[in-house]
Amino acid sequence: MSVGIASVVPGASAQAGSQASSGKKYYLDCGAGDDSATGTSAGTAWRTLARVNTVTFQPDDSILLRRGSTCNGVLQPQGSGTAGKPITVSAYGSGARPAIVGGGARAAVFLRNVQGWEIRNLDVSNPGAADGTPRTGIYVLLENYGTGKHYVVEDVKVHDVPGCDCLQPELENSGGILFKAAGSGTPTGFDEIRVSRNVVSGVDNIGIGTLSQWSRRTPLYPSGSNSFVPITNVHIFANKLSDMGGDGILVQNGVDSLTEFNIVNGFGRRATASHAAILAFNSDRPVIQHNEVTGGAAFPPSFAFSVDAANSDIVYQYNYSHDNNGPFMLLCAFTGTNTDGATIRYNVSQNDKDLLLGTFQIPVIANGCDVPVTDVKIYNNVVHSTSATALVGTLHPTPMTVKNNIFVGRPEGSTIVDTVGVYDHNLYRNITSVQPGDAHAVTGDPLFTRPGASGTAGVLGFRLKCGSPAIGAGTVIPDNGGHDLYGFRVPSDAAPNVGAYQGPCASR
Repeated sequence: MSVGIASVVPGASAQAGSQASSGKKYYLDCGAGDDSATGTSAGTAWRTLARVNTVTFQPDDSILLRRGSTCNGVLQPQGSGTAGKPITVSAYGSGARPAIVGGGARAAVFLRNVQGWEIRNLDVSNPGAADGTPRTGIYVLLENYGTGKHYVVEDVKVHDVPGCDCLQPELENSGGILFKAAGSGTPTGFDEIRVSRNVVSGVDNIGIGTLSQWSRRTPLYPSGSNSFVPITNVHIFANKLSDMGGDGILVQNGVDSLTEFNIVNGFGRRATASHAAILAFNSDRPVIQHNEVTGGAAFPPSFAFSVDAANSDIVYQYNYSHDNNGPFMLLCAFTGTNTDGATIRYNVSQNDKDLLLGTFQIPVIANGCDVPVTDVKIYNNVVHSTSATALVGTLHPTPMTVKNNIFVGRPEGSTIVDTVGVYDHNLYRNITSVQPGDAHAVTGDPLFTRPGASGTAGVLGFRLKCGSPAIGAGTVIPDNGGHDLYGFRVPSDAAPNVGAYQGPCASR
């Protein structure tokens, strides 16, 4: 049985160098190297990043930094590799990861108008004054380039990157690991981005993300700068992010992107606008699954997840959101955009908060911005909050379909304020008024095994004990995803359980 959160990750990917290399290896020792040396062996290593930046590297070449060393400045190498023969940046020797300290530059590692690069085993920081200057740890920027192919960032520590809270792609941006398609002449995008097993902390604006100025398309996002260029084959997985100034993980312009098995602990902490831990924008069919999110800021309002503007057919599944100071899910399209198709299933929201801004209540699941999101399906989730006044609310006359969920509010009662949604076969506990349209409502104690347990293991507490009124009380959902949060098969020929657990009843 899998528990469906970030404690289980995909298998390790193949490392560069596992096959015989035809390229050259270049060595950098910022403590004891010599820029006048050849740089082609550990004994003839170069000394500075500036020396590395003078070389145009070829496919299958490697740049190796000595472990235990610290290099001050910017790594901005030239040349491109291919998917079959990428240029690799990594480490040699023993000891701590080699460090690159950008010192407040635009980026500590800056790949500009190049492709076919893989970066591993580094410690990257870019400290500077907290004055709103745009800064990045690892920045891949393509300007009027066409489609850049094959980028891997794996097993890297990125930390201490103060910057601006600046989200508009047309402007400069800040982030930990950032890919951006820019320009206005040659349509520009990316193909094959893999960002995995990195640790990102103390970063402003975006922890890991893709951004694009090539975003305009009708009807989804007609106000973008240039015609739409997709960013394809994006896989962001098994990363750990903490102390994010803004968003944790953002995919813009993605087509069939996959964001999974990540942990975000702390986001929206130095923000001037609302942010989310994990989201997509102006993307088609993004899947966001098996992630754990906690520690979101209360103000400006921060959300664990967001069905953001100009997305189509987004899926949030098998995620665990807990102990955030803001809500679990925002559904939000703004004027000039269209957002259609959202499936939210087999997630657990535990102890997430609602927010009161003046007289405006933002519930744990909030359907409300300038314009509605259409074709929203919310089923087989658990929303369990002993402190939130409002669990679900909508500002729009466009109905959501809400089925087979378990809603547990605070002991004195919580509310669901949605008079237009299609509710059916949900279980309600400590809800002051059950939705009048739910003809098959179930009320009572769902008999969770250990609800409210803290931390990562808390997700296991939302299995169902024998005798639970949620067992077999749901309705069949077409195209139900096949399995639940815990890895159990979801029946398609019999009534499923209500909630995120479809396995046999548990004793504890």
